[in-house]
Formats: sequence, C-alpha cells, structure tokens
Amino acid sequence: MRTRITNTTLDLLDAPPSGGPVTLDEIAACAGITCGHLRAYYGSVEAIIADLSPVSTPAARNREC
Repeated sequence: MRTRITNTTLDLLDAPPSGGPVTLDEIAACAGITCGHLRAYYGSVEAIIADLSPVSTPAARNREC
C-alpha cells in the first residue's frame, strides 16, 4: 500500500493539479483508497514526501560516503 501511495504522490508532484498544493484527499482519490485508509499510513503530505527522500530509504542509510 505504501508503494501505491508514494507512486501516486510522485505522479501528482510531477504534474500537480491546478488550485494549490497537493492534498491528502487528492492523493487518496488518485490512489483509489479512502482518505482514512491513507491516514492510517501517513498523517500529512510532508510525511509522504519525507518517505520519498533518498536518505529515508534503507539502501541509502546503509551506503557509505
């Protein structure tokens, strides 16, 4: 489910809808899930974006500079 949410968020951030920043409601609708279901995984758009960060992936954390 997280993959569906993060992929949908990436799609929306790449081509944001008109009318302002992307919302949890828009992400849920585009992912085909309820907003309540989305909130069970993420409490904010910022939390999803943080999960998208390369630093937050296990491979990136284990990589040496």
